[in-house]
Amino acid sequence: MKDSGVEWIGEIPENWEVIPSNLLFYNSSIKAVGDVEQLTASQKYGVISQKRYIQLESQMPVQKINLSDLKIVDAGDFVISLRSFQGGIEIAQESGGITPAYTVLKERTRNTYTGYFKYFFKSEMYIQALRGTVLDTIREGKAIRFNNFSMVPLVLPSQVEQKKIADFLDEKTTHIDSIISQTKKSIEAFKAYKQALITETVTKGLNPDVKMRDSGIEWIGEIPEYWKINKLKYMIEFEPPKSEVTVKNIECTFLPMEKLKNGKMNTDTQKMVEDVYSGYSYFKEHDIVLAKVTPCFENGNIAIAEGLTNGIGFGTSEIFTIRSKKINTKFLFYRLQEQTFKNEGKSTMYGTGGLKRIPGSFILNYKIGLPTNEEQQQIADFLDEKTTHIDSLIADKQKMVQELEKYKKSLIYEYVTGKKEV
Repeated sequence: MKDSGVEWIGEIPENWEVIPSNLLFYNSSIKAVGDVEQLTASQKYGVISQKRYIQLESQMPVQKINLSDLKIVDAGDFVISLRSFQGGIEIAQESGGITPAYTVLKERTRNTYTGYFKYFFKSEMYIQALRGTVLDTIREGKAIRFNNFSMVPLVLPSQVEQKKIADFLDEKTTHIDSIISQTKKSIEAFKAYKQALITETVTKGLNPDVKMRDSGIEWIGEIPEYWKINKLKYMIEFEPPKSEVTVKNIECTFLPMEKLKNGKMNTDTQKMVEDVYSGYSYFKEHDIVLAKVTPCFENGNIAIAEGLTNGIGFGTSEIFTIRSKKINTKFLFYRLQEQTFKNEGKSTMYGTGGLKRIPGSFILNYKIGLPTNEEQQQIADFLDEKTTHIDSLIADKQKMVQELEKYKKSLIYEYVTGKKEV
């Protein structure tokens, strides 16, 4: 081994070289002529056709209307996208044309093997080095340029070694990706089971042998015969007034939307009450906060406020505050996560695109089946125990995914820089 002379690369095998990037790749700006397949750059799939991207993701990428401005990309080329400082440089899986905002890299020499650089350009340490050249321009809103790429040197083994490394990493990363995929599927299965369990329990109760009756409401269906039907507005205080807060020169918990997820709120942010009293939603200890905007509502962004600074909270205006009056708070917390409630709420949303919200009238007039006070507590206790166990299993699986992804990154770096030999 020898010192590469580049800090982030470290030591490399004696026969490997460190080469300036622009001696191995050049910036291609050849314009498309005629009808070409428009491509899109994706960290997930590499550079693929927009048609294929739509099939895979069921959503439309940004399209370039003037096709004559597109740059030619051949399969095997590399593309610097506006997100390369996050996920590296993408390889083109297909030929076509891409927006001129992107930089197309073509191999300048026959000494390079595409499969090797596919991994090198996605290695974590390379991305960090590339990021170090572009952070200022990203802040200023400028595009990533070829000169940024040229500032980061590349490692060049022999072409035979490049191919051996690429073939080895193809096999290893395919295996790791398969495990990650299966683990993510099991996470989704646990989430689906948790949702089904909550829905079944809050609408049917805990006794499978109880006599049922028709609720008379289509989306509720049958309920235990002794449960009552009532609108939420008769059991809650909706959007309690800020006038409850009489002292404003004290700290309170502040809740942006990103800190309200998966049935929990993160209370680590504090602000002065006087600074957030106007323009933000108010809640206090033990209130339920519920996201009202899409997709946060459908994703179950809801929590019971606990551990608030001075017992007071203010947060994003895109939440509702719900205070239990004649219903068990924890039972209501689970009842508002039931799938039919989400579906019905989504159908009442108003607004356009990502600004759609559920109206407060939907919450107030929503009818539910109501067990006795004793059974509400039993249901809440049962779901606390079950969902805590499921959440623990999900957390273990998520940790496994993180460790596998970390291992994959380490594996790629060690082999593309020669720390380990195939």
